[in-house]
Amino acid sequence: MLFLRNFGVGKWSKICLGSILFITISLLIGGCWDQRELQERLFVLAVAIDKADEGGDTKEEKEKKSIENFVQPHGNKLYRLSYQILQLTPASGSGEGARKASISTYVISSTGESMFEMLRDMLGQVSKGFWFEHLQAIVISEAAARQGGLQPLIDLFRRDTEMRWLIKLLITSGEAKKLLEYKPPDGEPGGIFLSDSLHLYKKNPHVPGWIPGLGETSQAIDNKKTVQISRVELVEDIVKIGGTALFKEGKFVGYIDEYATKGTAFFSAAEKSAIITIECPDHPGKILAFELFRHETKLTVHVNGEDIYYTLDIGMKGNLGESQCGNQYDTMDEEAIHKVELLVAEEVKHNILYAFHMYQELQVDPGDFGTKLRAYQPLAWERVKEHWDEAAFPNVSLFPSVNVTIENIGSHK
Repeated sequence: MLFLRNFGVGKWSKICLGSILFITISLLIGGCWDQRELQERLFVLAVAIDKADEGGDTKEEKEKKSIENFVQPHGNKLYRLSYQILQLTPASGSGEGARKASISTYVISSTGESMFEMLRDMLGQVSKGFWFEHLQAIVISEAAARQGGLQPLIDLFRRDTEMRWLIKLLITSGEAKKLLEYKPPDGEPGGIFLSDSLHLYKKNPHVPGWIPGLGETSQAIDNKKTVQISRVELVEDIVKIGGTALFKEGKFVGYIDEYATKGTAFFSAAEKSAIITIECPDHPGKILAFELFRHETKLTVHVNGEDIYYTLDIGMKGNLGESQCGNQYDTMDEEAIHKVELLVAEEVKHNILYAFHMYQELQVDPGDFGTKLRAYQPLAWERVKEHWDEAAFPNVSLFPSVNVTIENIGSHK
């Protein structure tokens, strides 16, 4: 205003200029011109990809499959793409009911080959557009993965700007769509349930400790590395996540079980917490449980002429979490505790070698061993890199050394 007064601008001119400035700023910062209410959006929470002919053959299911078909100018009816959609109903009434909105989900599907084409075709089954910003999980059936490989199934999701890199990937030996139709006992949407279950990896060593998502999977595909995806199974009304599916060069190779998944986390230093059980040395049939709090892992590659082998040094610290052997281990008797430490160390070594040999049988390097050889022994790597997975890796040796320290035996002692 002082600036305007110095130049002789009148009172009304100042008001007009101030009004114009205010209106201009309001237009620039206004962000509601394109708003759309939540209930006007169809949020996709989870995606299922099945082989087109998967599922039952009841009359109702055949009728549903006929509706899923559309005129497809190119390609074949290879896959069934299904979406779990979040349906929001606004709260109504007064009092307590006014503060609660109704939340439910439903599943729609389409059959084809192009994921993008099926996506657009499903717009014929709804009245609003799809939004993928809150997509939580993509569940792939084993049959679909075996049929076309991994890359064609997730290519759309890797390219679309609405997709987040943290979307979780899972694989099932059954029909993936059924996992979208599953109703969790706590009432939360199934897509959120699956995603949140994977976040419990810090306490559950039976799922991969690195939570592979869409971003990490994309990077592994681009770099031609082994892709590891969490396995999920639905049996009647029970969902269980555990074990890992392996992909090499985009092709499905097989599964490693929960015990091997746990061993993988040990030699990859990906384990945040774990329960390691052993048989009580003085009471056969009784169990002792060691609770892992932290560990340090060092993998070293050695080359001796034509031979390649690895040493793995692990230091573990934790507590005695459970004893079914009575009160024998309730005191810090050094000799008794040391005996337990040695047994836990032997169990960890057995677990690691079990996982390592399973990878060798499948001819799949989980990534740690070839990377270490390439980084520290480049000449040896050049010699074997062309046939590493198929010939060299299955014949290398691993020598683990584990040191376990029990720091505490229980909060009541």
